[in-house]
Amino acid sequence: MFIGVCIAIAFLPIFLELFRLLGKHYDRHIKKKNVGKVIRQNCGQQLVRTIAFAGQLGIAYLLMLLAMSFNEVIKIGGPLTSAMASKSRSSDGCWTCRLRRKKCDEVRPVCGACGSLEIDCLYGDQKPEWMDGGDKQKEKAEWFKLEIKRKGGQRRERKYLQSLEQSLGSLDVVDHHDDSDPGSSSNPQFTPPESSASPESSATRPNGGARSEPSVPPEDHSPHSLLSVLTSSSSSSSSSDNPMDINERELNMITLYLDYVFPFLFPFYRPRLLDSGRGWLLVLFSRNKALLHTALSLASYFFNVVMNHTNDPACGASPCQTHNWDELQRQQNIALTELQTEMQRIVARGVRGYLAETNRVMASIIQLLTFEIAVANTGNWTMHLDAAAELFTLIMTTSADPNNNGQICFTSLLIQLGTRPFCYTPKSHPWSAEQASLRFSTAFLLCFDALAATSLETVPRLQQYHAHLLAEPDHQTRQLLPDSEKEYVLPHINLREFTGIHNWVFIAVGEIASLDAWKKEQKRNGSFSVAQLLARATAIECNLRVNMATLDMMPDTEPTGPQLPLLEALSHMGGLSSPRIAEVTTTTTKIWAQAVLTYLHVVVSGWQPASQEIRSSVAATITMLLGLASPGCLRPLVWPMTITGCMAAPEEEQTFRDLVASMGPLTTLGAMAKALAIMEHVWAHRAEIEANYDKWDYASCFKSLGTVSLLV
Repeated sequence: MFIGVCIAIAFLPIFLELFRLLGKHYDRHIKKKNVGKVIRQNCGQQLVRTIAFAGQLGIAYLLMLLAMSFNEVIKIGGPLTSAMASKSRSSDGCWTCRLRRKKCDEVRPVCGACGSLEIDCLYGDQKPEWMDGGDKQKEKAEWFKLEIKRKGGQRRERKYLQSLEQSLGSLDVVDHHDDSDPGSSSNPQFTPPESSASPESSATRPNGGARSEPSVPPEDHSPHSLLSVLTSSSSSSSSSDNPMDINERELNMITLYLDYVFPFLFPFYRPRLLDSGRGWLLVLFSRNKALLHTALSLASYFFNVVMNHTNDPACGASPCQTHNWDELQRQQNIALTELQTEMQRIVARGVRGYLAETNRVMASIIQLLTFEIAVANTGNWTMHLDAAAELFTLIMTTSADPNNNGQICFTSLLIQLGTRPFCYTPKSHPWSAEQASLRFSTAFLLCFDALAATSLETVPRLQQYHAHLLAEPDHQTRQLLPDSEKEYVLPHINLREFTGIHNWVFIAVGEIASLDAWKKEQKRNGSFSVAQLLARATAIECNLRVNMATLDMMPDTEPTGPQLPLLEALSHMGGLSSPRIAEVTTTTTKIWAQAVLTYLHVVVSGWQPASQEIRSSVAATITMLLGLASPGCLRPLVWPMTITGCMAAPEEEQTFRDLVASMGPLTTLGAMAKALAIMEHVWAHRAEIEANYDKWDYASCFKSLGTVSLLV
């Protein structure tokens, strides 16, 4: 090819000049022959002149193409033979751009167009199977359209999260609370009131002075009912001034969320009927549009997953799925817009004195975090978790009053949000919606924070509150306490009510994550002490084993006051309680505790899958997993399964594959599919990991897929 080009460059100018001279001399010949006459050329003469000039034009055009080729404007020798073929139609473009019929800059390994849209960029000499010019190509093109829409929603969410992070960063310096406000507490000691405050008077403590908030949308303080939110929820605007009737589909989605989505995400959360059950969710939906539309987006996602697995062709049709996906994106965008508006209000006026409003914003962020985990997206969950943890810290430091010991008291927050929470007399004092929301958000925020620390190799951000919120006295001490003191001594948050797992399990997870972070920091500083590591690890292991040994001796249920026979019957008929709930809770806690022991062994000894203590712990966990009553019980065991599965021997790998497969379509919801992908990655690279065992740990496993995973 190169030699041919060189020959052409050498001879083409000569031929061009010959054709030019031929035409010139022929014209002179005709003029001499017809001197003094009118020149009338015949057909033969015109043909000769046409050939001469056409030769000049053709050779000049070829020289132009060669010049353009050397300047990389066009490519000669490829499948594109048109002289006007530009680089956008080069055969070197990625198959994704060619499928989408878009210009490709041919940058490898990911071209600019695919990189900006965050979609797969495929290069290769062989044409993909789906590039058949028929149905497969059309289906793939439609799939890319949906993927671009989904990625666009994620980019908008990241943009929101960045603005949210900036807003939270300014909260610690923005505080418009007037210390002279008579509603604020001037007494450093917290003393519970003798009588209960009404929810209306104690939900918030606004300043008495006037405020000027020109850039912040006004907040509607008028009382709301479920009917009002269902008839005035804004579906197209973030402003409360533009009400829009909620449609029938959204009403169905709310019911779907309450009946199916919420119980699936939080299977152990079964509040008692006398505590208003899950009714607080409806109350919060009427007060917080961000929470409402996040719930609608979650319901839309679950409904879309169900449609993908249905056998009904009418529901499984592509237009139906596309419409539902568009609805999901719309609801999520509305939720993000509403949450941004709420954050603007918080930044403008501060947190102090606005406990109820800040609590609702935190609940919305927790809901978005739940959405991120349920959809099994990539790393956006870290910013959601940081935002929620920051808000919770601000709530505790600015709104909670100190108790008699001078420590911040969580009960004081509950008292401000409603009636005094005597959890042992639910007939007289059920939880208000704001109280139930704060307890629910706090419980799952503490769990998410502890598990995130195992992936991020950090100390849990909220570990400072574990002792106050989660620590509990031993069973004998608890029985001796009078009821009047239990409210202030017993743990404020009983995770067993929310997650089915005892508090001491998550306390241990946080302590081990802190130990792991301390160990790595000490090694980086050159001050690592094996003796100190063993001392701390031994204390954690002793507490774990003591709690595990006493687990079977504890009562199946906590004393919660007198139970009426009618209430028991209604709860059983409605599925709110079951004779097997306590048994499942105990088994779940045992599996978690055994996995935590495995986690501790790896933190202390390093990646040693063949060690006797790890093999014994893994075998015990597998035995309990195989003994579960149903595959649905695996739903809250994502983290323990991953911890155990990553240490599984080759002959045990199939057991975990079978366990995940037994869940059927449920693996598409939540993080179980990602957990199996992590285990498969570890198994596939077993030899490499064992060769570099000193550089591998559980945090490496959780990051092995390219993003940090939160396995809940």
